[in-house]
This record gives sequence, structure tokens and C-alpha cells, in this order.
Amino acid sequence: MNVQSPKNKGLIKQYPFITELMNARLEPFDGNDGLTLTNLTIKVEKADKTLMFRQADNSGLGENSLHFFYDGPHKGQVMRQGEYLFAINSEGKSINSVPWPRNEREANKKDHEIFSKRIFWKTENEKGWLSDPLWNETKWLVWIKVCSYHKDMGNDDQGPNCRFGAFLERSMQITIYSEPEEGFEKLDHSSHLVENLYLNQRIFTRAIIRKDSEFITIGGRLDELCQFFQDEVYFNGMKELFDQNKFRGMSGEFSSIKVMCFEMCGYQRVTLDTPNSDITFQLRPESNSMYVLSMNGTLPQIRYLVKTVVRVWNQNPESRLLFQSDQNLSVF
Repeated sequence: MNVQSPKNKGLIKQYPFITELMNARLEPFDGNDGLTLTNLTIKVEKADKTLMFRQADNSGLGENSLHFFYDGPHKGQVMRQGEYLFAINSEGKSINSVPWPRNEREANKKDHEIFSKRIFWKTENEKGWLSDPLWNETKWLVWIKVCSYHKDMGNDDQGPNCRFGAFLERSMQITIYSEPEEGFEKLDHSSHLVENLYLNQRIFTRAIIRKDSEFITIGGRLDELCQFFQDEVYFNGMKELFDQNKFRGMSGEFSSIKVMCFEMCGYQRVTLDTPNSDITFQLRPESNSMYVLSMNGTLPQIRYLVKTVVRVWNQNPESRLLFQSDQNLSVF
């Protein structure tokens, strides 16, 4: 959205602290290490439990990483991304921010994960103990995502950073989270990691390295969902349909959940996907047991994906006719 659009002007007038945050030196910058802003999106939402366990998704900040695009308006471009969280008081002043790791290398050095809940604590000592809570002083939480787009030079020979060509645009997405009815303190206390954490493969990789028991417990729940899916769906008709199919790809939609089955390098994969969450199960050649390959979403979201597909597959056998050959997937 245009920076000077009437909607943006109205929200900036309503929340004056936006101007200060827009002018802060938030990475990534433009091609001249500046704060050029091409697009601005501002939203206002109510803070919820999921927000308490959100983490920054930083890319291209001081390491060899990037986002690239196969299609869409940014096809042929690469992107750097930085995310930030600020606590704002009733006077519109920033009173705290979350010290996110700038990149995966820094995250791997931490002995614990950093979540949005950290915003409510002003002080952290050398042992990682938090003190001086800010629940009563906080009026709004502000999440900011900054993206810079560059021409993709398409050359990885000297590292991903060599793919960043001429600067094209810099965008900012600002989400203002207002205080919930129960207040920030109760929201903080009532949010729980198992039910509200957004899961992905990176967080599990770090958890394995740290031998974090809470994450290992969550992994066990995902394994149970995988077993449930393979017994009730994959080995209950889906694999047979896939093996008989001319193309090595099939897909179908089950109660708004897209199910994709395809083969990659001899491995059979099944992905359950919605706009907000997904999970992929994989079967090794000659194996009779699937495992979780990747996931994105909270545990309740992923549980819903699996349970819904299992229910539709078993309660309405005619729905299996929706599972058809998909040549777009057979390329795998």
C-alpha cells in the first residue's frame, strides 16, 4: 500500500508512535544503507495467546540466507527480512523491545528460545532470569516486519549474498496489538507453549541440540498424529491409489484442506495444507512407517488438519474420488 494512502495517514494520526518506529533504523535497509520506504501496511488487532509465543523470522541479516520467489509479483527477486516487537505505553513511548537473534547462527548460540512474552520483562541478568515486569505499563504491542527486495543475480557460486543485485524496494508491515479484555498480565500467564507455539523445523532442530524436554514432548505428539494419519488414511487406501496412478502426483481438497501426495527421489510424501498451517509426512523406500518431515503452525492447527482429513476420508468414502492425478506435482 502507498505510504501516503488515506488509510495509512489516518492510522498514523491515531497512533502517532508509528512515525517514530518507521524512522528507526530497522534492518534491512535500502541499497544505500538508508530507510527508503516504498510500501507501508498498517493493521490493528487484539493481542492473543498465539502472539505470546511468536518469534521473529529474520533472513539475510548478517548471514548467507535469503528469500527467493518462483512466481508472483516478486519473481526474479531476492529478499532480506527483519522482524521486531515493541512495547508502547499509554503516552505513546516505546518502553521495551525483544532482543531477537538477527539470524540462525546467533539463534543457535542461545541456550533457550526467545518468544514474544519476553517483551513484558525489562531486565534480564547474566543467568537469563527476568525481572521488572511491564504488564501494567504496556498499552500496545507493535510487531514490525521490514523487507528489502533486490534483483536476483542467480549466482550461488560465491555464496547466497552474491545473488543480491540492484535494490528495488523496501516495504514495512506494522501490526498494532491492543490490550485484551483480561489485560496483558493474565494473557501472559494463561498462554502455554504446547498449545500456542508456532512450530517449524528450525525450532525443533535447535531443541534437539539443546535437548529441550518440552519440545521433545511436542515432537512426540506430532509423531502420534503421523501414526494416526498413516493408519487411517495413507495405508487405508491413499497409498494404493497413489501407486496405481500414472503420474507420481495426486491431490484433492478435503473440507478446505488441500492434500498433496507426490514422490521425490524415491521418497513418498503427503502434505496437508491450509493458508495458515501445513504438515508433511514422508515414507522412505521399502519402509512401512511414515515420519514427520516438516510442519508450520501451532499444535492445535496441525491437529485439526490431521483429524479433519482422517474424518472426511473415513466417514465419506465418496470423498476419495476427489483425490485425483495432478501433473503439476508429478515433476517431483
